[in-house]
Amino acid sequence: MKEQRSSRREFVTRTGKLASALSLGGMAAPQLAGATENLTPSSVTNGEWDLSWLTVLAKATDRAVFDWPSLGDPADPIVLEIAERYLDNCAVAYAPGKYDARVVLNIRTQAVAAALNDAMWDRYALGSEYKTMDPVSHDAAVRNPFWHRAPDPVPGVALPSLADMVQRGAVILVCDFALAHLSKRLADRLKRDSTDVHNDLRKGFVPGAFAVPSGIFGLAKAQNAGCAFVRM
Repeated sequence: MKEQRSSRREFVTRTGKLASALSLGGMAAPQLAGATENLTPSSVTNGEWDLSWLTVLAKATDRAVFDWPSLGDPADPIVLEIAERYLDNCAVAYAPGKYDARVVLNIRTQAVAAALNDAMWDRYALGSEYKTMDPVSHDAAVRNPFWHRAPDPVPGVALPSLADMVQRGAVILVCDFALAHLSKRLADRLKRDSTDVHNDLRKGFVPGAFAVPSGIFGLAKAQNAGCAFVRM
C-alpha cells in the first residue's frame, strides 16, 4: 500500500510539473459552459427519484462516470485525482469555449460518507465511524475531509477536493441503499430510529449530490446517458 501511494504521489508530482510548464507556456484556462450551474441535493417526491442530473449530462460534449466504492484516504484522494485529470485532459484537447466536460462521481458502498456535509460528519462522528483522519488536524475527522482541500503532497502540487469537482460541474450520485445501511449502524450506536437517521442523512448531502436507489442504478443510468465508465 505504501509503495502504491508513493507511486501515485510521484505521478501527481510529475503531472503537476507538466501542468505548470503548460501554464507558463501561455495556455488559457478553458471556459466550461455551465460549469458552475447550481445542482441542488435531490429528494424523492411521490415515489419518483430526482433524475434532473441527466439533463446536465445531456448538454455535455464529453462525460465520464468515476466509480467510488471505498472511502479511501483524504490525504491521497485517488478518485478525485483521476477525475480532475480527465477534466484537465479535456482542457488540453479542446479550444476554450468549444466543449463542456462533465464528470459523475458514483459514490456507493463504503464511500457514501464522502457525499455528506460537515454537519453530518460532526453530528454522527463519521471520522470515528470510518476511522478516517483529517489530513490537516490528524485527528478523527469532524468535517468532511474530502470536501476540503488536503495539504499539498509536495510543494507546488495541490490535490483536488470534492468542492473543486463541484465547482467544475461534477454530478455526485449517492447510493441510497448503502446510505440506509449506514443509517442502521448509526441508529444502533445512538439508540435512535434508523428511518429518522436515514432521512437526516438524505438532507445532509454536499452541493451537487443526488440520491439514487443504488450505486448500480446510478452507474448504469450514467452510462446510458453516454458517460464513459472509469473503474477505480
